[in-house]
Amino acid sequence: MSSILAAVREAMSAPADEIPLIGDATGAQASIETQSPPRAKETGMSGNQAPAAAGISQAEHDAAVAAAETKGHGAGMNAATARLTTALGAEGVKGDAGRMSAALDLAAKSPAMSGEDVAAFVVANVAATKPASGADAAAYEQSRLAAAGLAQPGNAPKPADASAGWKRAADSINKRNG
Repeated sequence: MSSILAAVREAMSAPADEIPLIGDATGAQASIETQSPPRAKETGMSGNQAPAAAGISQAEHDAAVAAAETKGHGAGMNAATARLTTALGAEGVKGDAGRMSAALDLAAKSPAMSGEDVAAFVVANVAATKPASGADAAAYEQSRLAAAGLAQPGNAPKPADASAGWKRAADSINKRNG
């Protein structure tokens, strides 16, 4: 394992460019002096050179990279889920549709905010929705009971007689045709 770290350190280490000198302490115009032209940094390993130099095969290197990506993805998903659960389940937000909607929107648009910060902001800045009054609950219960009877066999409304509809259609056609 230390050979992989050594290879990464070696690939990432580059001689530091000399720090530019700024003008004298009296406020003279700043001048930038450099000893060498800027170099492009190497951001990745090219071909099989770095893994082979570290004593591992390309297949082992690729497997280690894939395992690290999988582990990182899982950790990120767990952190995001925990953040949203904290924001939406906080006291003052939980159960209030308006505040939950605002918390979800804020959490999506401000990924740097913690779940606690999202919840605190929403509680402080979004008005709570009023709980349902007793009249609304009574009306709901009445409509629920009325609908419950429809699910029972034999309680469905009876369809209109089809012959009456055909008779009206025939009368209408006969009236038009004379």
